[in-house]
Amino acid sequence: RELFTAFMSLPQPVVNDILNPVIATLDKKRDTFSRDDWQYWLLRADAVFAQNDDRDRGLFAIPFLQLIHLQPLQALYMPPGITHTYLEGTAVEIMANSNNVLRSGLTPKHIDADELARVIDFAADDPTILAAVAAGDWSVYETSADEFQLSHRPLTGGETVSHTAATSAEILLVLTTDADTEVTADCGGRNFSRHGSTAVFLPVGAACAITTSADARLFRAAVGATSHPDFRTRQPRTLSFGTSGLRGLITDITDLEAYINCRGFLRYLQVIGDAAAGTTVSTGGDMRPSTERILGAVAGAIADEGMQAQYLGRVPTPALTYHGIQHRQPSIMVTGSHIPFDRNGIKFNKSNGEILKSDEAGILAAVAAIRDETYACPADASQFDDDGMFREPTKGLIADPEGIERYTQRYLDFMPPDCLRGMRVVFYQHSAVGRDLLVDLLRALGADVIPMGRSESFVAIDTEDITVDRLQTLQELADKAAAEHGPVDAVISTDGDSDRPLMTGIDADGKVVFYSGDVLGVVVADYLHADSISVPISVNDLVDLHFRAQDIEPLKTKIGSPFVVAGMDQATGTARVGWEANGGFLTGSVIERHGRLLPALPTRDAGLPLLATLHAAVEARVPVTELFARLPHRFSKAGLLDNFDPAISRALLQRLSPPATDVPGALAPFFTPADGFGAITELNYIDGVRIFFDNGDIAHVRPSGNAPQLRMYVCADTPERADEIIRLAVAEPNGILRQLETWIRESSDD
Repeated sequence: RELFTAFMSLPQPVVNDILNPVIATLDKKRDTFSRDDWQYWLLRADAVFAQNDDRDRGLFAIPFLQLIHLQPLQALYMPPGITHTYLEGTAVEIMANSNNVLRSGLTPKHIDADELARVIDFAADDPTILAAVAAGDWSVYETSADEFQLSHRPLTGGETVSHTAATSAEILLVLTTDADTEVTADCGGRNFSRHGSTAVFLPVGAACAITTSADARLFRAAVGATSHPDFRTRQPRTLSFGTSGLRGLITDITDLEAYINCRGFLRYLQVIGDAAAGTTVSTGGDMRPSTERILGAVAGAIADEGMQAQYLGRVPTPALTYHGIQHRQPSIMVTGSHIPFDRNGIKFNKSNGEILKSDEAGILAAVAAIRDETYACPADASQFDDDGMFREPTKGLIADPEGIERYTQRYLDFMPPDCLRGMRVVFYQHSAVGRDLLVDLLRALGADVIPMGRSESFVAIDTEDITVDRLQTLQELADKAAAEHGPVDAVISTDGDSDRPLMTGIDADGKVVFYSGDVLGVVVADYLHADSISVPISVNDLVDLHFRAQDIEPLKTKIGSPFVVAGMDQATGTARVGWEANGGFLTGSVIERHGRLLPALPTRDAGLPLLATLHAAVEARVPVTELFARLPHRFSKAGLLDNFDPAISRALLQRLSPPATDVPGALAPFFTPADGFGAITELNYIDGVRIFFDNGDIAHVRPSGNAPQLRMYVCADTPERADEIIRLAVAEPNGILRQLETWIRESSDD
């Protein structure tokens, strides 16, 4: 803030003295810069805005900003206080009524440096790129703004589209790609015709019919209208299912929204005979700041549905689920798992474990019915205020320790006493809900545990995306522990709700070595002597190589724990297990090992893979790293493009899936020998498109299940090759995934 303010306040001669040598130096390297470099845009801005040999002070702002390439129909939402500038291309902008736009440069107009410094938000952040969400014929850009909403739809040449401004005044903007395209509008008897892009204003209630002579796109600017039912003239954002329960921004998970969804789930259970009036429902939550409030809404929903809540406290998701299974009662977990603290989620379990994908339609239908009932309640009789929050605060919940005790005893009964003696591990506690439970359990089994890195602020740990910075944190913990306590065997942890493990070993040089969840699962399955394996199609193919050598053919499922659970249910083995790429391990049957029994727990669990791996190393009398060194040498990596238009993702999969013909030929221009790819030998369509090449590479393209993202999972013979494929895939602005997007858009245009 101080630096920026100082730059903006400098006298013009000083501005010139600072910027002249900078421009001169960069100008000598002009040919080395591209549109991906801020230096390119600084030089270009200088050429446009320099006046009378004076440099524009706005050039100082450019290195402060992030350079973002928006693809067609992508959008950015700018909250107040964000400095930004348009560099190139055609854009549609919509904003709230305002006369307080402040300028910080690249303009001949007045710059108020003091006022700028007061209102600008200087916090570093990664802007969220938005893709419009389909809502009938329109696609809507969903933002937190109540004042406006932008949506769009295609216009087909020669066809007429009729539209009524039902809930607010609207501006319709027809964008054409050809200035000769004729746009004809009939608005309540007032007809006109224009060539090229055209705008129309519609008062509330007015109708308009638009026809274009060629394909175009229609944008609609309105006042926050959505397709959701009104709650006292407001439109709450509804929650939707992803691969693991309901997720959303905490601002969207109001007491009202949590209440409606939980009552809908419980109503569905009564329909299928899994619950009745008086049924006890177990509840628990993670350590997020928003969890306690949402738990109150869950308790209210349980009570109003005529059932009893048993609150188990802040417990791991697998502990809550196990408690419910043991008591044959449903359970509800409030957790956002590994996603950032400004979000949260709700996970539902039937009395026998996780809900499956086949349950979701019935739950959503029940939720819709509860929503209608709740919205219809008169405001003066409702327990919710106009913002969807309880009028009266919920009572504090008292935790029952039974859930933690049962979960802990499951492992104390299965693992031999003192089986981890001699093993020294660092447990990275951060804000994991199982941080104390698992430390106590490890110690009870004889391990020397060093708890470190405890945080009272929520830390989002994604075990599928362990960054270089995160690895450095783990290395620092290992180094500190070794200096104070002696050699360390492993640094371990979990995600926020402790259903996904984080496993590392320490090599001979003291370096922390991270093991991905799909590889970790192989070690655990071997330890359990599993004879039936269910895993998502996206896992590292070393799973296949390893178990086929034991005459076990892994069953491949779609991505998401409900699909893995369904796979285990179909299996016929006596020791049925499954796991995901995030390391969460599931058991679909009772497991017997050396006369000790492990009851089934068909939900993701972090405790079992951590304990099993450490004990396997003790039994084999080898370092943890040696257990993994014995596995086939195949390496996996994943990457994604965020805010990728879901409609393009769907069209891409359709083009690459049966009955499409010559898919290998269609893919060949994107996976070229110049980039190291061999010939395509096989395609798999279980979930997305998994592409096998004759040089051993695997590239798996799949849209996210609950977000506007396009992902690629890869396998290769070396970690360097896996990294290279991901780099080629997600490069901006013209990586493999972007090239596929362009191909689909151009095919649609044709």
